[in-house]
Amino acid sequence: MHRLSVLGDVIVNHRGRVLCLVMSACLLIAFGCMQRQGPPGIGDPSPRIELYDLKGNRVALPDDLRDKIVIIRFWGDCCSYNINEMSRIDQIYRKYEGRGIRIVTIHTGGTRKVAEHFASTLKIEFPILLDPGSKTAKRFGVSELPCTFILDRTGVIRAKIIGQIDGPVRPTYEKVITSLLN
Repeated sequence: MHRLSVLGDVIVNHRGRVLCLVMSACLLIAFGCMQRQGPPGIGDPSPRIELYDLKGNRVALPDDLRDKIVIIRFWGDCCSYNINEMSRIDQIYRKYEGRGIRIVTIHTGGTRKVAEHFASTLKIEFPILLDPGSKTAKRFGVSELPCTFILDRTGVIRAKIIGQIDGPVRPTYEKVITSLLN
């Protein structure tokens, strides 16, 4: 004896088909809801993050800087590279700011006091965001400091620079920046 029932627009004439349909729907929902695992790579959209700067202002990336080319630089308390390299990055910021470049540094795993001292010592112009628990760094897959990501105007990661740049910083950054400006 067959029982006929209607499930949505699908006519089911056997209990096995109902079970199969329900299981298929569950699998589709489960796989459809799964997010990409692991850190983003080149060509992937930047994770959406919200952090606070040294003045207590909330900054949401990449949303707050949509239509800008964004350089996101992760750094920490014990990094010896900070003074020289960050001052050279500030020079890049000043050179290209009028053309739509924004630089945001994320002080990860360190103290606010160190970040404030660093900002006042170097007199840098770009924002320093605080990531005391390193949650944002983990979302980006940062395994070594410094680590820099360059986003295009739509928030897609176009370059990743791991570690300190030996030699001049400007050519490495300008190669990526100028390609995104054109």
